[in-house]
Order: sequence, then structure tokens, then C-alpha cells
Amino acid sequence: MNKLTTSLSLLILTAIISGCSAESTEVVPASIRPVKLFEVTDVNAGSLRTFPAKVAATKQAELSFRLSGHLVEFNLVEGQHVKKGSVLARLDSRDARNTLLNREADFELAKADFKRKGELLRRELISQSDYDLASAQLKSAKANLASAQDQLSYTELTAPYDGTVAKIAIDNYQMIQANQSVLVLQKDSNIDVVIQVPESLAGNVTQFNPHANTQPVVHFANNPSVAYSAKLKEHATQVTPGTQSYEVVFTLPRPNNMTVLPGMSAELTMDVAQSQLRSITAVLPASAITKRDSDGQHVVWAYNPELGKVNQHQVTLGKVTTDGIEIVNGINVGDQVVVAGVQYLSEDLQVKPLRWQRGV
Repeated sequence: MNKLTTSLSLLILTAIISGCSAESTEVVPASIRPVKLFEVTDVNAGSLRTFPAKVAATKQAELSFRLSGHLVEFNLVEGQHVKKGSVLARLDSRDARNTLLNREADFELAKADFKRKGELLRRELISQSDYDLASAQLKSAKANLASAQDQLSYTELTAPYDGTVAKIAIDNYQMIQANQSVLVLQKDSNIDVVIQVPESLAGNVTQFNPHANTQPVVHFANNPSVAYSAKLKEHATQVTPGTQSYEVVFTLPRPNNMTVLPGMSAELTMDVAQSQLRSITAVLPASAITKRDSDGQHVVWAYNPELGKVNQHQVTLGKVTTDGIEIVNGINVGDQVVVAGVQYLSEDLQVKPLRWQRGV
């Protein structure tokens, strides 16, 4: 009986020990560390500004005759395109032609007299003073001839460049005075876009960077869906009267697929960020940046949402600002960076984004 009791006790003890061993070898799954993430955004995105603008002619000239006369040929209409050197208007040139004939005759006579006086001087039949007088009369006759030729050319008004007749100020067959406006001619090839910039942005707008990633673009009111690239042309250094703004002019080739006339409305969009800001990728809190022990380089921990893991990214630091530390390179816009507890992370560590719940 005692042997049976002892055997039963040993059997029960063995079962208890086996159960404890099985329970102790059960594997407990490792917990995934939650991390606080910060998404890198473009620090220059807010620097794009849109300004209301007006279209202006790149070059505009108010043309007039240099002498008075009777207008006999003037058949242009507003909006007409003209070529450089083409005759735009003519005055009655009969008086100018008659004057030219007289000056040609005077010149020929003075030329012949000078030649004759030279032969007489060679033969010592006249004095040197008579010869000098003939020489002076020849020069005077030549100058008068050139002046008469100029006066005749002034009876024609020619186009100084290819352009469009923007405004006509007189009618044909009128008597006009010297320097009286006849028409306004605008150049065809390019157009200008004029904006008013407040004094707070005047320095940034006038420091135009032709190699920047974001270049100024223009949208016209009659076709707002299409953007046209523009370049800085000039800017005023004095405020526009009645405002605290400065006039800035951009230029661009005239669009071929639409009609753009001076005075039309437009919008100009450009990056007004300072040149040094354009080189900054992001601004991160100091808690996101750590120094690697192996080589002393600064790194951040970037989260890979597809794998759920973190990896080190070596970064180049900029200046320390009130908003954080500037990152020059090493991360890209859209990356997610761990900004808390970076000292507990390791390469390819499985983590999960920290989800804030109500009341926590």
C-alpha cells in the first residue's frame, strides 16, 4: 500500500513539473515601439506669391515729322502691323525738292569755281586768299546740299522697327506742325508685364535668380489656364506716387496662340523667398537629430511606411533658428522623420506611428 501511494505521488509530481516547464518555454511576442513622426514639407512652398499685373508694350514710340507741312499720304489704321523702314506717312515734298535742286546747282557751281581757282593759283594769277574763299564757298555749298537732302527725307515718316500701330492722332490731308504727334507705334516681338510690389518684398523680387527651380510665370485674363515664363527686365528705385510700392517690370515673348494687347489684365506668380532659403530642404526640431558615435556625423531616423521600419539618414545641418535646425541635404520633401526617443532606435527596427487618441 505504501509503495502504491509513493508511486502515485511521484506520478503527480512529475506531471506538475512538466506543466510548469511547458508554460515557461512559451514565447512572448516582442512589442513594437511607437514613434512620433514629423513629415518633411517644402519650406519654400509658402514663398510663391501672385501679383496682379498689367500688360504693357516693351517698346513704344510716339512718331512725328521734324518739319511742318501738308499731309498727303496717310492710310494706316489702328492695329495694323508694319515693317521696319516702311513709309508710314508723307508730307507734300514739292518745296523740299525745289530747295534741293537749288542747293545742287549751288554746289556744282562752287565746285567748278574751286577747281578753276586752283588752276589759276597754280599759274600764280590769283592770290591765296581768293583760293581760300573759293574753298570755303565749296564747303558751305556742300553743307547746304546735305541739309536740303535731309529736309526732303523728313517729308517721309518711316517705321523705326517692326510693330503695331497702337494709336492714330491725326487724319490724312491735314496741315500739321513740326513735332506734332502723328501715331503711336508699339514693338511686336515682346511684351512687358508690370506689377506693384510692397516695400517688404521689393528686395526679394528684384534679386531675380535666373537659375532658380521656380521661375516667374504669367497668366493672362483671356486664357488663365496657360502659364508663360517671364524674365525680370527692370525695377523702379522710387515708390509709386500715392503708394508704398515699387514698380517691377517683367518681359516675355508675345504669345502666338492668343492676342495680348497693352492694358490687358494678367497675374504674375513668382518665388519671393530669399536666395539662401532656397537651399534649405527642411527645418526640424533638435530632438530629431542625433550624432553618430562611429564617425560623429549628424543623422536622423526616417520611417519607411511600407516596411514599418526606421533607417538612418546622414544630414548636413544649416543654421539654428527659433523654429528648429535647418537641414541643407540628406532628406527629401515628403519623408517622415522620428522626432522623439531617437536614442532608443536601431537600424531596421520595427516601429509603428504614434496615434494620439482622445483623452490621452
